[in-house]
Amino acid sequence: MGKYFSDVVDQALEDIYYCYDVSRAARVIEPLTAAAEAGDGDASYILSRCLSGPQYSWKYHPYQCDDDKVEEYVRKSILQGSAMGVLGSMRCGMFTPEMKEKMPFKNLKEAWDVVYEKAQEGSLFCQNMIGNTYFWLDIVDIEEKRMEDFPSKEAFGAYLRESTLACIPWFEKAFKGGMGFAGKNLYHLYQSGEEGLVQPQPQKAQEIARLGAELGYPDWEKNYGAELLKQSGREMEGLRYCESAAGKGELSAWYQVGFAYQTGKIVPKDYPYALSCYEKGLADTESVGCYNKAGELYFLGEGGIAKDYAKAVKLLTHAHEQGSNWGNDMLGICYLFGYECQKDPVNARKLFEEANYTSDLKNYGLGLIYAEGMGIAEDIKKGAEYLQKAKEYAPAQEALQRYKKTLFGKWVRK
Repeated sequence: MGKYFSDVVDQALEDIYYCYDVSRAARVIEPLTAAAEAGDGDASYILSRCLSGPQYSWKYHPYQCDDDKVEEYVRKSILQGSAMGVLGSMRCGMFTPEMKEKMPFKNLKEAWDVVYEKAQEGSLFCQNMIGNTYFWLDIVDIEEKRMEDFPSKEAFGAYLRESTLACIPWFEKAFKGGMGFAGKNLYHLYQSGEEGLVQPQPQKAQEIARLGAELGYPDWEKNYGAELLKQSGREMEGLRYCESAAGKGELSAWYQVGFAYQTGKIVPKDYPYALSCYEKGLADTESVGCYNKAGELYFLGEGGIAKDYAKAVKLLTHAHEQGSNWGNDMLGICYLFGYECQKDPVNARKLFEEANYTSDLKNYGLGLIYAEGMGIAEDIKKGAEYLQKAKEYAPAQEALQRYKKTLFGKWVRK
């Protein structure tokens, strides 16, 4: 038997929540599944967490979300007598009246007491879980409190506020003890507050972020480092945190590292190294920043990077499909001229007009489309106006030389 749960569950908690190691996290699924099938309710509950999506563990853990399996294992955990399963099901909306009737506890408080005792004994996961019962005010249902149990609305409000604040020491214990995940709701409480109960305290939120970074949690290193990069005089400190996070597997941090070496404001400019950073970040397909910036470097072909429109189109298209229009001007130019893609001025115009910013490339592209009637009715006047906006872009000014304004103010070809 493990220290707090079965050997399998204790090891799974260690490998999922107390470290940031993808290979270790991957190895827990098989033993958890076997333990769950053998009747270990806590194994069933932890397995349900693995299958619930990245919001329930580290973003880069190799788990696939499966809602049907989540429901199956949460239900099984309750029937198998897991107190964690009972409290956890309250958070995911699966604690139905049927489950309440079938659980092997006489009430919610009895299940809560089981988890509370393990939290007192030192289980980081249980400390975080107890913190959540206060943070989300599940404690109200656990203690079966109602407004009519209090002498006034104000007294009930005071109870809610006191209950909410009770989450802080539990989150702090788990967070400082080695569970980086436990800082998330604590940070949120300080950053956003709780309407009508707790006022925001952004300074304390930053202290939590700093602590997480100092403790070496890579997700906290990345987030805190990114904030420091915005502060004058602390940029290098921020970069070091981001480099540390990236080296530990926080893939999104490669964007901050690459950007620092691309811009050269705090370290010597190094385009090839910047590109290598962005390309490492591509393993996180949701990290549109790396896709956009790598696409930009291939599009421009500067600083020792060979121009490669095919790669630029692929990367910028991926970012666009993820909802980013940052690289629309470059992608639009590729479609306008058919650079390693099918020439499509209609799609190019759509990309230009969709971009919620102004750039020389965008003005150049729209200028040519309207002035030359590329996939749209010719409108030299409108085209010339766009080209005039790109004053610092030589190709736009060269294109503008093909048109002139008559004495009567009409734009025509020369």
